[in-house]
Amino acid sequence: MKKVSTVTFHKAQNYGSVLQTYALQEFVKTLANKNGQEVNYSVVNVEPKAQKGLYSIYKKGLSVTNLVKNTVAFFNQGKLKSKQKKFNSFLNNYINLTDRYDTIESLYANTPNSDYFISGSDQIWNVRSCDFEDYFYLDFACNAKKISYAASFGPLKINWEKYNKEKYAKLLNEYSYISTREEGSAKNVELLTGKTPEIHVDPTLLLDKEDFRKIQSNANYRNGKYILLYCLEPSKKQLKIVKQISKKLRLPVVITKYNNKNDIFNTFVKKYDCGPCDFLSLIDNAEMVITSSFHGTAFSLIYRKKFYVLNGKTDNRISDILSKTNLLDRSIESEEELDNVNLNDVDFTKANEFLLNEKLKSANYLEDALELK
Repeated sequence: MKKVSTVTFHKAQNYGSVLQTYALQEFVKTLANKNGQEVNYSVVNVEPKAQKGLYSIYKKGLSVTNLVKNTVAFFNQGKLKSKQKKFNSFLNNYINLTDRYDTIESLYANTPNSDYFISGSDQIWNVRSCDFEDYFYLDFACNAKKISYAASFGPLKINWEKYNKEKYAKLLNEYSYISTREEGSAKNVELLTGKTPEIHVDPTLLLDKEDFRKIQSNANYRNGKYILLYCLEPSKKQLKIVKQISKKLRLPVVITKYNNKNDIFNTFVKKYDCGPCDFLSLIDNAEMVITSSFHGTAFSLIYRKKFYVLNGKTDNRISDILSKTNLLDRSIESEEELDNVNLNDVDFTKANEFLLNEKLKSANYLEDALELK
């Protein structure tokens, strides 16, 4: 039996992060089964120090932003604690974790015994990120094959002269197979190593809605007569557009997280206790999804939802996938486009073709890299 261990942002209390962790795990296990093999698949259970503070209910420091967030948290602490429990429960119930490493130093001292290590998806190679650690480049893994799948350096350009170019070039050159999630990340690999990596879709897009329905809850609101809004940092302008759409379509807006100071005072339905399984259900049951998030867009495609993306054309990751699925018309760039917003069915013909081809492409890559054929 092959032993496969993955490092990724599995501990981030972010729906996209934990669900892409789950998706890659399930896809690899399915591939092994299809080829008559078994894999002992696990996710290396270590958490970057900075990540613990990122997702704490109360933020440290006396900045205005933290004071506002802590005030919101105080009035919603019951729901936020429930959300934390749901994320932890998801990891315990659906992710095959290694023994817990309390510190990163303990990972280096007692590395998991695996045949293959995978640098999984998400922005794990983004050296600019506050929760980045070198172990995402598998510097701890010895005597095992190193590969990556849809790893990302993030959306912004990296000045490698500030981030020890030689060190990360050396680490990447130790990989047998390298796959990135977007063109910009592929260019970083080329710059550092001179090699041209393959580009693959986010792991969430490797599973179908029926795969996710196996784990989703029964979360709903008004029997599906609502708009699910999923944004990370919406602007005042974007929230104004959402409110206008809500009024036009006569549908209430449901949100799953506190975004920023712009949406303290609104009439949105606040589902702050929403865990990963609830998130899937709220997308599945929604009359419409409005998002500015890559994973919000991805799950809209997976569930074949009526959806719109706020300023999708200005985000390279989102515009790329909307272009490849012939759905650029789902991006709203200004209030002037609101006349075009409706509840008509979306044509997913091109999206279906694109996702099928990407799954086959990813399957071939992982079968070769993990020697499953």
